[in-house]
Amino acid sequence: MTKRKKQIWIVLGLIMVLQFIAASYFCMQKQGYHYDEYYSYYSSNVTYGLVPTDREWKPTEEIKSEFMALPGEGFRYDVVKLMQTFDVHPPLYYYILHTVCSIFPGVFSKWIGLSINLICFLLAFVLLYCIGNTCKKEASLGLWACLLFGFQPGVISGITFIRMYMLLTVWCFLLVLWHLKAMETKKWVGTWQCISLFVLVFLGFMTHYYFAVFLFFVAAFTCLTVWLIEKRFFTTLWYGLTVILGMITGVLYYPACVSHIFRGYRGPEAIAEFGSVSNTGMRIGFFGELLNRFTFGGSLYLILLLILVLALTCIFFQKTKTAKLGNFRDHWENYKKLYFLLFICAGYFLIVAKTALLNAEEANRYELPVYGLIPLVVLWILDTFWEKILAYFPLREGKVRIQEMGLWATTAIIVICQLFALSKGEVQFLYPKDKDQVAFAKEHQDSTVLYLYSPNNQWMIWDEAEELMQYQEIYFVNLADTSPIQDKKLLEAKEIYVYASRMEEAMRVMEELEKENPALSELQKVRELLYCDLYVLK
Repeated sequence: MTKRKKQIWIVLGLIMVLQFIAASYFCMQKQGYHYDEYYSYYSSNVTYGLVPTDREWKPTEEIKSEFMALPGEGFRYDVVKLMQTFDVHPPLYYYILHTVCSIFPGVFSKWIGLSINLICFLLAFVLLYCIGNTCKKEASLGLWACLLFGFQPGVISGITFIRMYMLLTVWCFLLVLWHLKAMETKKWVGTWQCISLFVLVFLGFMTHYYFAVFLFFVAAFTCLTVWLIEKRFFTTLWYGLTVILGMITGVLYYPACVSHIFRGYRGPEAIAEFGSVSNTGMRIGFFGELLNRFTFGGSLYLILLLILVLALTCIFFQKTKTAKLGNFRDHWENYKKLYFLLFICAGYFLIVAKTALLNAEEANRYELPVYGLIPLVVLWILDTFWEKILAYFPLREGKVRIQEMGLWATTAIIVICQLFALSKGEVQFLYPKDKDQVAFAKEHQDSTVLYLYSPNNQWMIWDEAEELMQYQEIYFVNLADTSPIQDKKLLEAKEIYVYASRMEEAMRVMEELEKENPALSELQKVRELLYCDLYVLK
């Protein structure tokens, strides 16, 4: 091993450790859960089903049991698969989460889900280095790309969000690396190549349906270039059949995916958004600003301006000095990997921008697979322009050093902006206020608790699941039922904590309770939650 290579490995290891520490720090800061995170645990470990028992007392142990694998009930993958058919996602991530929960039965902890994401981050980090190293080893492109990966607020938010998006990123990176290696070796359809590609397509598609979008652009670029430029029709055919077979196997294994994509509550909505022309500018602008904030820390427009200046400088030198352009074949061999990454990053980013949910900063998760690749592409373009500009100057030595300094400076600017964004609190899904809310519920665990829920949005109840778990029992009331409450415990309680959906019927029920129970004379709002308000009747 050369001295330079040893230095690169040391620096790379140091970067990985620092970024892992940063990610772990924000994982420790996480105090609550997004509703979808609760659903990750619930749909992976369901026991009885989270159905409120109308006009009955429900022990909160039954609620808690829905979010963990109970002793003796682990490794039930058939139930996990069945549960996902009721939602809009494929089952692979839930298999993994259920497996970890089964190893730790009777435990509900954020670290069960976060540990999966941290491992996926390490895998993605290594894969990104291999991608950059495969693209341009002499420029240490993989090292710079990794430096810009783990300090991104968007990537750390992907780690702190207990869902399948970090796993999706791993499969997308692995798919890119597979194709970059195939470009080098020109071996696309050997036995090992076909088997590994088939497995990769199946696993990616069984993680998230957006993998199919990523795969489309990867496969389209590959088929067009291998067929039209390399003139290898049968290679293209076998490659295409392998990809299609992987997708078909996914459909056969999980037939629900068809209805999820075309008939589920998200599929038709996404297709409608994709077909609308009027929303294109707004959506691209929205996701472009998210990319600026959560990947580049607000420095994207500065970097794009630098690229424009360097591009204009190259054009100027080409017009004023004799330039050797070379033939198309040489140009293609030098830059085909860059065009490949540009094509899939632009294609995936635009399609997701057109179809994803516009749920504020939370929408970052959908673009996560390209949040590591886009900085790599930006650095490669900058490095290419620096190389071309320096070629016009009669410097005998030092060109490579100047080129490296240009990358160093650009990378340093972006990293500083990323760290500043982290210090401003750009990491999502931490919910620091939930700590006090859970502590409040634990302090009042023996209190009389009533939950007035909307019959049309029962799922909103479980957005506060961890808080509700702290009480001994809860009395649920469906607000569609207008009959008076006749429960003896509620009518004799001296104090009742009421979680009330924001409906007029909820106020009516609380007023009736106040009239029927002589011990109650005051209604006071304790605090507002996301989907309901907490009151105390005393």
